[in-house]
Amino acid sequence: MLSFEDACSVVEEPIWYEAWRAGFAASEPLLDTADLQVPAAGELANRCQELGFPESATRILVDHRASLDEPRVRRLAAHAQWLQAERYTPGGYLALGWPPPPGACPLLYAYAAMGVTPRTRARNDGLGVDAEITTATLWDIGQQVRLHHRLYGDPGMGKGHWITHHLASHLFRLGRLQFQRAWPKHLGDLIPAGTAVLDVHIPEDGRLFPEACDESFAAAREFFARHFPADGARWFVCSSWLLDPQLAEILPETSNIVQFQRRFQRVTVDRNSPGLVFEFVFYRPDLDRADDPDLSQLPRRTRVERALIEYYESGGRIHPGVGVIAL
Repeated sequence: MLSFEDACSVVEEPIWYEAWRAGFAASEPLLDTADLQVPAAGELANRCQELGFPESATRILVDHRASLDEPRVRRLAAHAQWLQAERYTPGGYLALGWPPPPGACPLLYAYAAMGVTPRTRARNDGLGVDAEITTATLWDIGQQVRLHHRLYGDPGMGKGHWITHHLASHLFRLGRLQFQRAWPKHLGDLIPAGTAVLDVHIPEDGRLFPEACDESFAAAREFFARHFPADGARWFVCSSWLLDPQLAEILPETSNIVQFQRRFQRVTVDRNSPGLVFEFVFYRPDLDRADDPDLSQLPRRTRVERALIEYYESGGRIHPGVGVIAL
């Protein structure tokens, strides 16, 4: 049996997060739990294809599968599985940090998630969730692997905390959008503390056509009332750079982004935080952190790209906004 210190010796940065240490013994049995085992390369490819992963993500996961066989890595993967699908409860992210995956296995969180997917599918089946919705939801694991490779040029997935919501049956993709069960602490005068809401997330895989968004919101109203009536969710809540009102000043009225943000009653805009425009539009997260980003090499192929670059060149900045819609 590996101790916490032994297992963490494979990680370059110390795992100082107390919740990782406190729950380490509880995750030991998961090493021998049949339905949580990450399949070998051939079966892993089949599972990726069943979930509709992008071809590049499937190839990356299969090619690096052997990195999971190192005993310390496998032990950390079992602990990540416990955190992803056993300990998590609705209401927000786990109250702990997610350390960078070890250099010996940069896909640690993705592999851990792939071991949990059968359990998630069984739970969703028991809730009466359509199998196609579960598949569309779990597809995001492969999408995050693909995006990591596009952003950084190497294999990996650093978002163990994000995939937690999918695996624990708290987030579902319904058409164009994703919806997550949540209970915010407080959100302006509209939503008192403890009020159940549905957080709205926008997957990065297509345009925000108004008709597709209409269908998603309608599906969410029906889906959560049927499958989670006890939650009593009363609001949709979205936090995104897409809700910065400045976008309505630099984009035309007919823009999908402008039409999307006008669905919401705006609550606040965080002027102290970057809007992550460069990560989500140009795949350059380094520029979001720069005080004076060099935009000369960025593409100007689309109306949105041109408008954003011109706005930033003029000294403007986009920030995350928060908006709500009553169910």
